[in-house]
Amino acid sequence: MSRRCGQRGVTLPELLIALLVFAFIAGVGVAALRLAIDGREQLIESDDRLREWQLARLIIRSDLAQIAHRTVRDEFGDRNPASVIGGVGFSDRPAEADEAPLMGFVRGGWSNFDGATPRSTLQYVEYVFKDGALVRRTRSYLDDARNQPNRERILFADVEDAEISFLVGETSRGLDWAPDWPVTGAGPAAPPVAIQMSFRHARLGDVEQLFWIGELFQGATP
Repeated sequence: MSRRCGQRGVTLPELLIALLVFAFIAGVGVAALRLAIDGREQLIESDDRLREWQLARLIIRSDLAQIAHRTVRDEFGDRNPASVIGGVGFSDRPAEADEAPLMGFVRGGWSNFDGATPRSTLQYVEYVFKDGALVRRTRSYLDDARNQPNRERILFADVEDAEISFLVGETSRGLDWAPDWPVTGAGPAAPPVAIQMSFRHARLGDVEQLFWIGELFQGATP
């Protein structure tokens, strides 16, 4: 009789309880692993977005720090009114239906390492608002020509209401900003002191960026 009691196994209720506890622990472990994976993916996504944001700011800052005192001609041979144009400066230029030109200028420092390409170290740059993105557009040669290829790079995506203001100077009432460039009294060749870029981002909300403009006067006079 005692031998039978010693060989007694696990009952069905005990087995069910053990399975229930194991399933609960396994479920908690899977949920914790899923949270860790989701957190890692979100961290990678945020890091990539921050890297793109910093790179875009670096590109804009580099462009504006190397503005050159050089005007360009459009595809019809007409010369731009200033080395930096924005707003009304684009009024006579035919724009695409899905884009709004913000500003255009010539910058220096475009490296030509091997010298094999027959081009200048100056580069014409435009910033346009296109298809919900802030786009940097460049071309190989300063003066425009019909059917000249352009290169485009998206700096900020998922944005709306992109605008640029130009700092004329400081008055007794504060900073004097203008929506267009050139402005009356600034001189036909003088660049603005700074620009303010503002837009609404899908994730970050309202964003304002301030960039000071350098004066790298090189190349031919306008």
